[in-house]
Amino acid sequence: MSLTESILKFNRDRFADMLTRATERQVRDAINNEKISYRDLLVLLSDKAREALPQLAGRARELTIRRHGKIINFYVPVYLSNECVNNCLYCGFNSSRSIDRTTLDVREIKIEFRSIKKIGFDNVLLLTGEFPKTAGVEYIRQAVGLAKKYFTFVGLEIYPLSVKDYSLLVGEGADGLTVYQETYDYDTYTKMHGAGPKKDYRFRLETPERAAAAGFRKIGLGALLGLSDWKIETAMLALHLEYLQKKYWKTEFSLGFPRLIPPAADFATPHPATDRDLIHMMCALRLFSPEAGFLLSTREKPSLRDNLIDLCVTQISAGSKTSPGGYGARDSGEQFHVFDSRSLAEMVKVVKQKGYDPVIKDWDKNFCGTSRGAERESHG
Repeated sequence: MSLTESILKFNRDRFADMLTRATERQVRDAINNEKISYRDLLVLLSDKAREALPQLAGRARELTIRRHGKIINFYVPVYLSNECVNNCLYCGFNSSRSIDRTTLDVREIKIEFRSIKKIGFDNVLLLTGEFPKTAGVEYIRQAVGLAKKYFTFVGLEIYPLSVKDYSLLVGEGADGLTVYQETYDYDTYTKMHGAGPKKDYRFRLETPERAAAAGFRKIGLGALLGLSDWKIETAMLALHLEYLQKKYWKTEFSLGFPRLIPPAADFATPHPATDRDLIHMMCALRLFSPEAGFLLSTREKPSLRDNLIDLCVTQISAGSKTSPGGYGARDSGEQFHVFDSRSLAEMVKVVKQKGYDPVIKDWDKNFCGTSRGAERESHG
C-alpha cells in the first residue's frame, strides 16, 4: 500500500477505539521501551497516556538530550513574497484578503539579508506564497544564490514543485525544504483549499518525497494544528515520517508544530489545540522518533517556548517577521501574528540561562558541529 493510500484509508473508528481501550500497563511499557512501534505511538496518544504526561515528558526530555545534546539551533524566516493565488481559508496570504502585496526585488532581498546577517543569524528559511508569475522557480533560484553569499544554511518553505525544479534549487545551494501538509484529513483539506493549485491534496502530500529525490539534505514535515483533531494529525504525521525515513534514510527529517493563528475574525479555528495537547503530541512523537529535529516558531507565547526548550525542542526561531521586507527593506501584509517578539540576543541569553548551548551555525561543507567562532563573532 502506498503512503497516500495508507493516509486516506486511515481507520478513524479503530483509532478512536484504541485511544479509549489502552491500558495503564500498555502506556507504561510504551514509555519505557527503548524503541517504540507505531502501535506504541497510538497508545501514547490515548486517554490513559494523558494521565501519565509527566512521565512521558520526562522520557521525551531524556531521549532528546541523549540524541541531540543540550543544544538549541537558531533560524530566522525571511518572507520574499506574500502574493498568492491560493484561497486557503485560514491563511493571512489568502488571495481574497485585502492586504499590501509585495514581492521583493533583488535590491530589497539584499537589504533583508544584510539586516539579518548583522543581527547574527546564519540559518535562514526563505518563504513565498504561491504566485509563479512574480515568484517563480527562477526568482527563487536567484534568491537562493544570493542567500548563499551571506548564510551557511539556506532552507526553503515554498509551494510544491517537481523533482526537476527542486534539483535546480539544490544545485544553486538550497540545503533544506519545509512543507507542511496543513492537515492530513482529506475532507478538511478539501474544505480549506477550495481554489488554487494547493487544492491538490495528493501532490502536496508527495512533495517531501520529491524533495528527497532531488537531494535536499534536510526536510521538514508537519501539520497546522487546529484544522483537524490533533491526535489524528499526529498519527498520520508519524505514518508519513516513518515512510520517508525508511525510503530516504540518508536524508535528515525534522518536525514542525505550528498552531493555527486565525488571520482575521472571519475564521474560527475548527479544532483548537491547547498547550497541553501540543506538549502531549511532541512528547509522543519524540519517543517515536528520537533522531528527528523538533522546530518551534514564534507563533507560540514566550513562556511556553521557554518551557519547551527544557523538553524536546531542538531548533527555534527568534526575532521573526512574517511580512516581506520586515527586517529592513519594507513592511507589508503579514502571514500571521508573532507572539514571541524577543530578539536573537535575548533568546540566546534565555537558552544559556537554562544550561543549553545556542548554535548559530551548525554545518558547512567542511565541518559539522557548533561554530563557536561564528557565535562569538555574532554576539561578542
